[in-house]
Parts: sequence; structure tokens; C-alpha cells
Amino acid sequence: MDKLAGIPRQIGPSVMPTMQAYEPLLRANASAIRSTKSDGLAHANIGHFFAERLGYTTVIPDYRLLSHGARFPSGGEDVSLVIDWLREVLTKQNGYRNIDIFIVGNSAGGIHLSTYLFTPDFAASRSKVMTSDSEASVVLRGVIFLSVPFNFRQGDPSRDQVLQEYYGDEIDSRAPQGLLKAAMLQDPDAVLPNVTAMLLNGSLDPDDEIMDPRDEFLHEWKLLDERSRERLTVAMMEGHNHISPALSLGTNIEMEEAWGYQVGEFVDSLRS
Repeated sequence: MDKLAGIPRQIGPSVMPTMQAYEPLLRANASAIRSTKSDGLAHANIGHFFAERLGYTTVIPDYRLLSHGARFPSGGEDVSLVIDWLREVLTKQNGYRNIDIFIVGNSAGGIHLSTYLFTPDFAASRSKVMTSDSEASVVLRGVIFLSVPFNFRQGDPSRDQVLQEYYGDEIDSRAPQGLLKAAMLQDPDAVLPNVTAMLLNGSLDPDDEIMDPRDEFLHEWKLLDERSRERLTVAMMEGHNHISPALSLGTNIEMEEAWGYQVGEFVDSLRS
């Protein structure tokens, strides 16, 4: 990870230097890599870390791709379906009558989480879990936006077709920052009531597609009332780039796994 610090902070110029930095390590471990069963590896480690190390029941959901017919707001629909499953299925299992939910949305997953949180389409679903009702069985306590591209104004041209297919002609207004702005104009008090948010980024996340949009989203958020501003935490994952966090959990390397404990501390603070 230390070798990544000198790599450019924009997506395009960073690809080749990143590959070159990892090449010696990959070649040295080629036999072990090829002999390891890949099925489920990059998701099982996440569930194992948060369950085994931190004691949290962890659900790793999927979402539809363009090849599955995904079109805005399908990402929000997929998040809503997961919450429905928690409410209708998991609560019927022993020990799960009452559930506090904490959702981590990483990169595109964070885009879909934003769609669920900020669009009117999912207001009915949100009202069931964003509540101060002590009798509610499932309550959304916190959300973590992990290295999320909150807008696409500096997006690499190679993404244009995908963005057009998913968002249609309303890319900017349907991106997370655009959705937040629209939600604030409609009803500021309805923006994540009773929910605390965390913006978590890698110190090596690209400036153009991740960090600059994050700062613009943060500026938008600060236009909310004081209570809402107090419900936002901003943190950094030192030494991580855009793709390394998910692969780092389970390595038993302190620096690489530190972000998982950051999330755990955030979650614990909301349950104490």
C-alpha cells in the first residue's frame, strides 16, 4: 500500500502505474492465486470480518446490472427489497425480533443507497424504518457512504454510455448529489430523519471522480439544519485506493483492516 502514494489522483493516469505497482506481488504469488477457489471470495471476507470480529449479522446483497435490465431507479428498488426481506423474513428468526440496520454502500452500491434514501419513490419504505417509534421491529440507524461518486461531472468519457443507459437524459439530477438537493427543496426535515450518516473515503481515492464530488455533496449537506449537520461524520481510510477496502478485510494486516474497525466504532456509537 505504501507504494501507491505517488500514483496520480485521477482515474485515467492511475491505472497503469497501479498495475505496475502490484505486478511483482502478483507474479510472486501467481501459483497460490491461481490455485485458490475464487467463488465468493471477495464477498465472504466482508461478511466474515463484520460477523466474526465485530459480532454483527451481515447481509451482502446484490443489485441488478444493465445486462439484467437495470434502469434508474432500479438500484433503489434493490435496496428496498433487501429491507423488505429483513422486515418480513429475518425478523421471524430466533433472536431477530428487533433489528437495528446499518447500511454500507460502496461506490456504485452507494449510488443505489442514495437513490433509496433521497427519492420520493421509496418514501413509504423509508417511513417504516426511519422512525423514532420504540415499537418498530426494524430501524435504520446509520448509513455509510464508502467511496461514492456523488456526481459524474468529471467522469471518465468511457462511462458515458453506461450512465446514459441507466439514467437516461437526467444524469446530473438523478446522481446522489442531485437527489439530495431535490429532497432538500421538497422537504428538508424528511432528509434522513433519525439516521446518522458517515462519508468514508480512501486517502488514495481519485480526486476527479470521487473526492471532488464528495466535497460538493458535503457542501450541499451542510445547507441542511444544524441537527442534520451534526448527524454526519466524515472520515478517511489511510492508504486505501478505490478498490482496496473490500479486498483488505480478512487479511489480518492492521493497516488494511483499520477501516473495518472505523465502521464498527461508528456503528457502536449509535447503539450505545
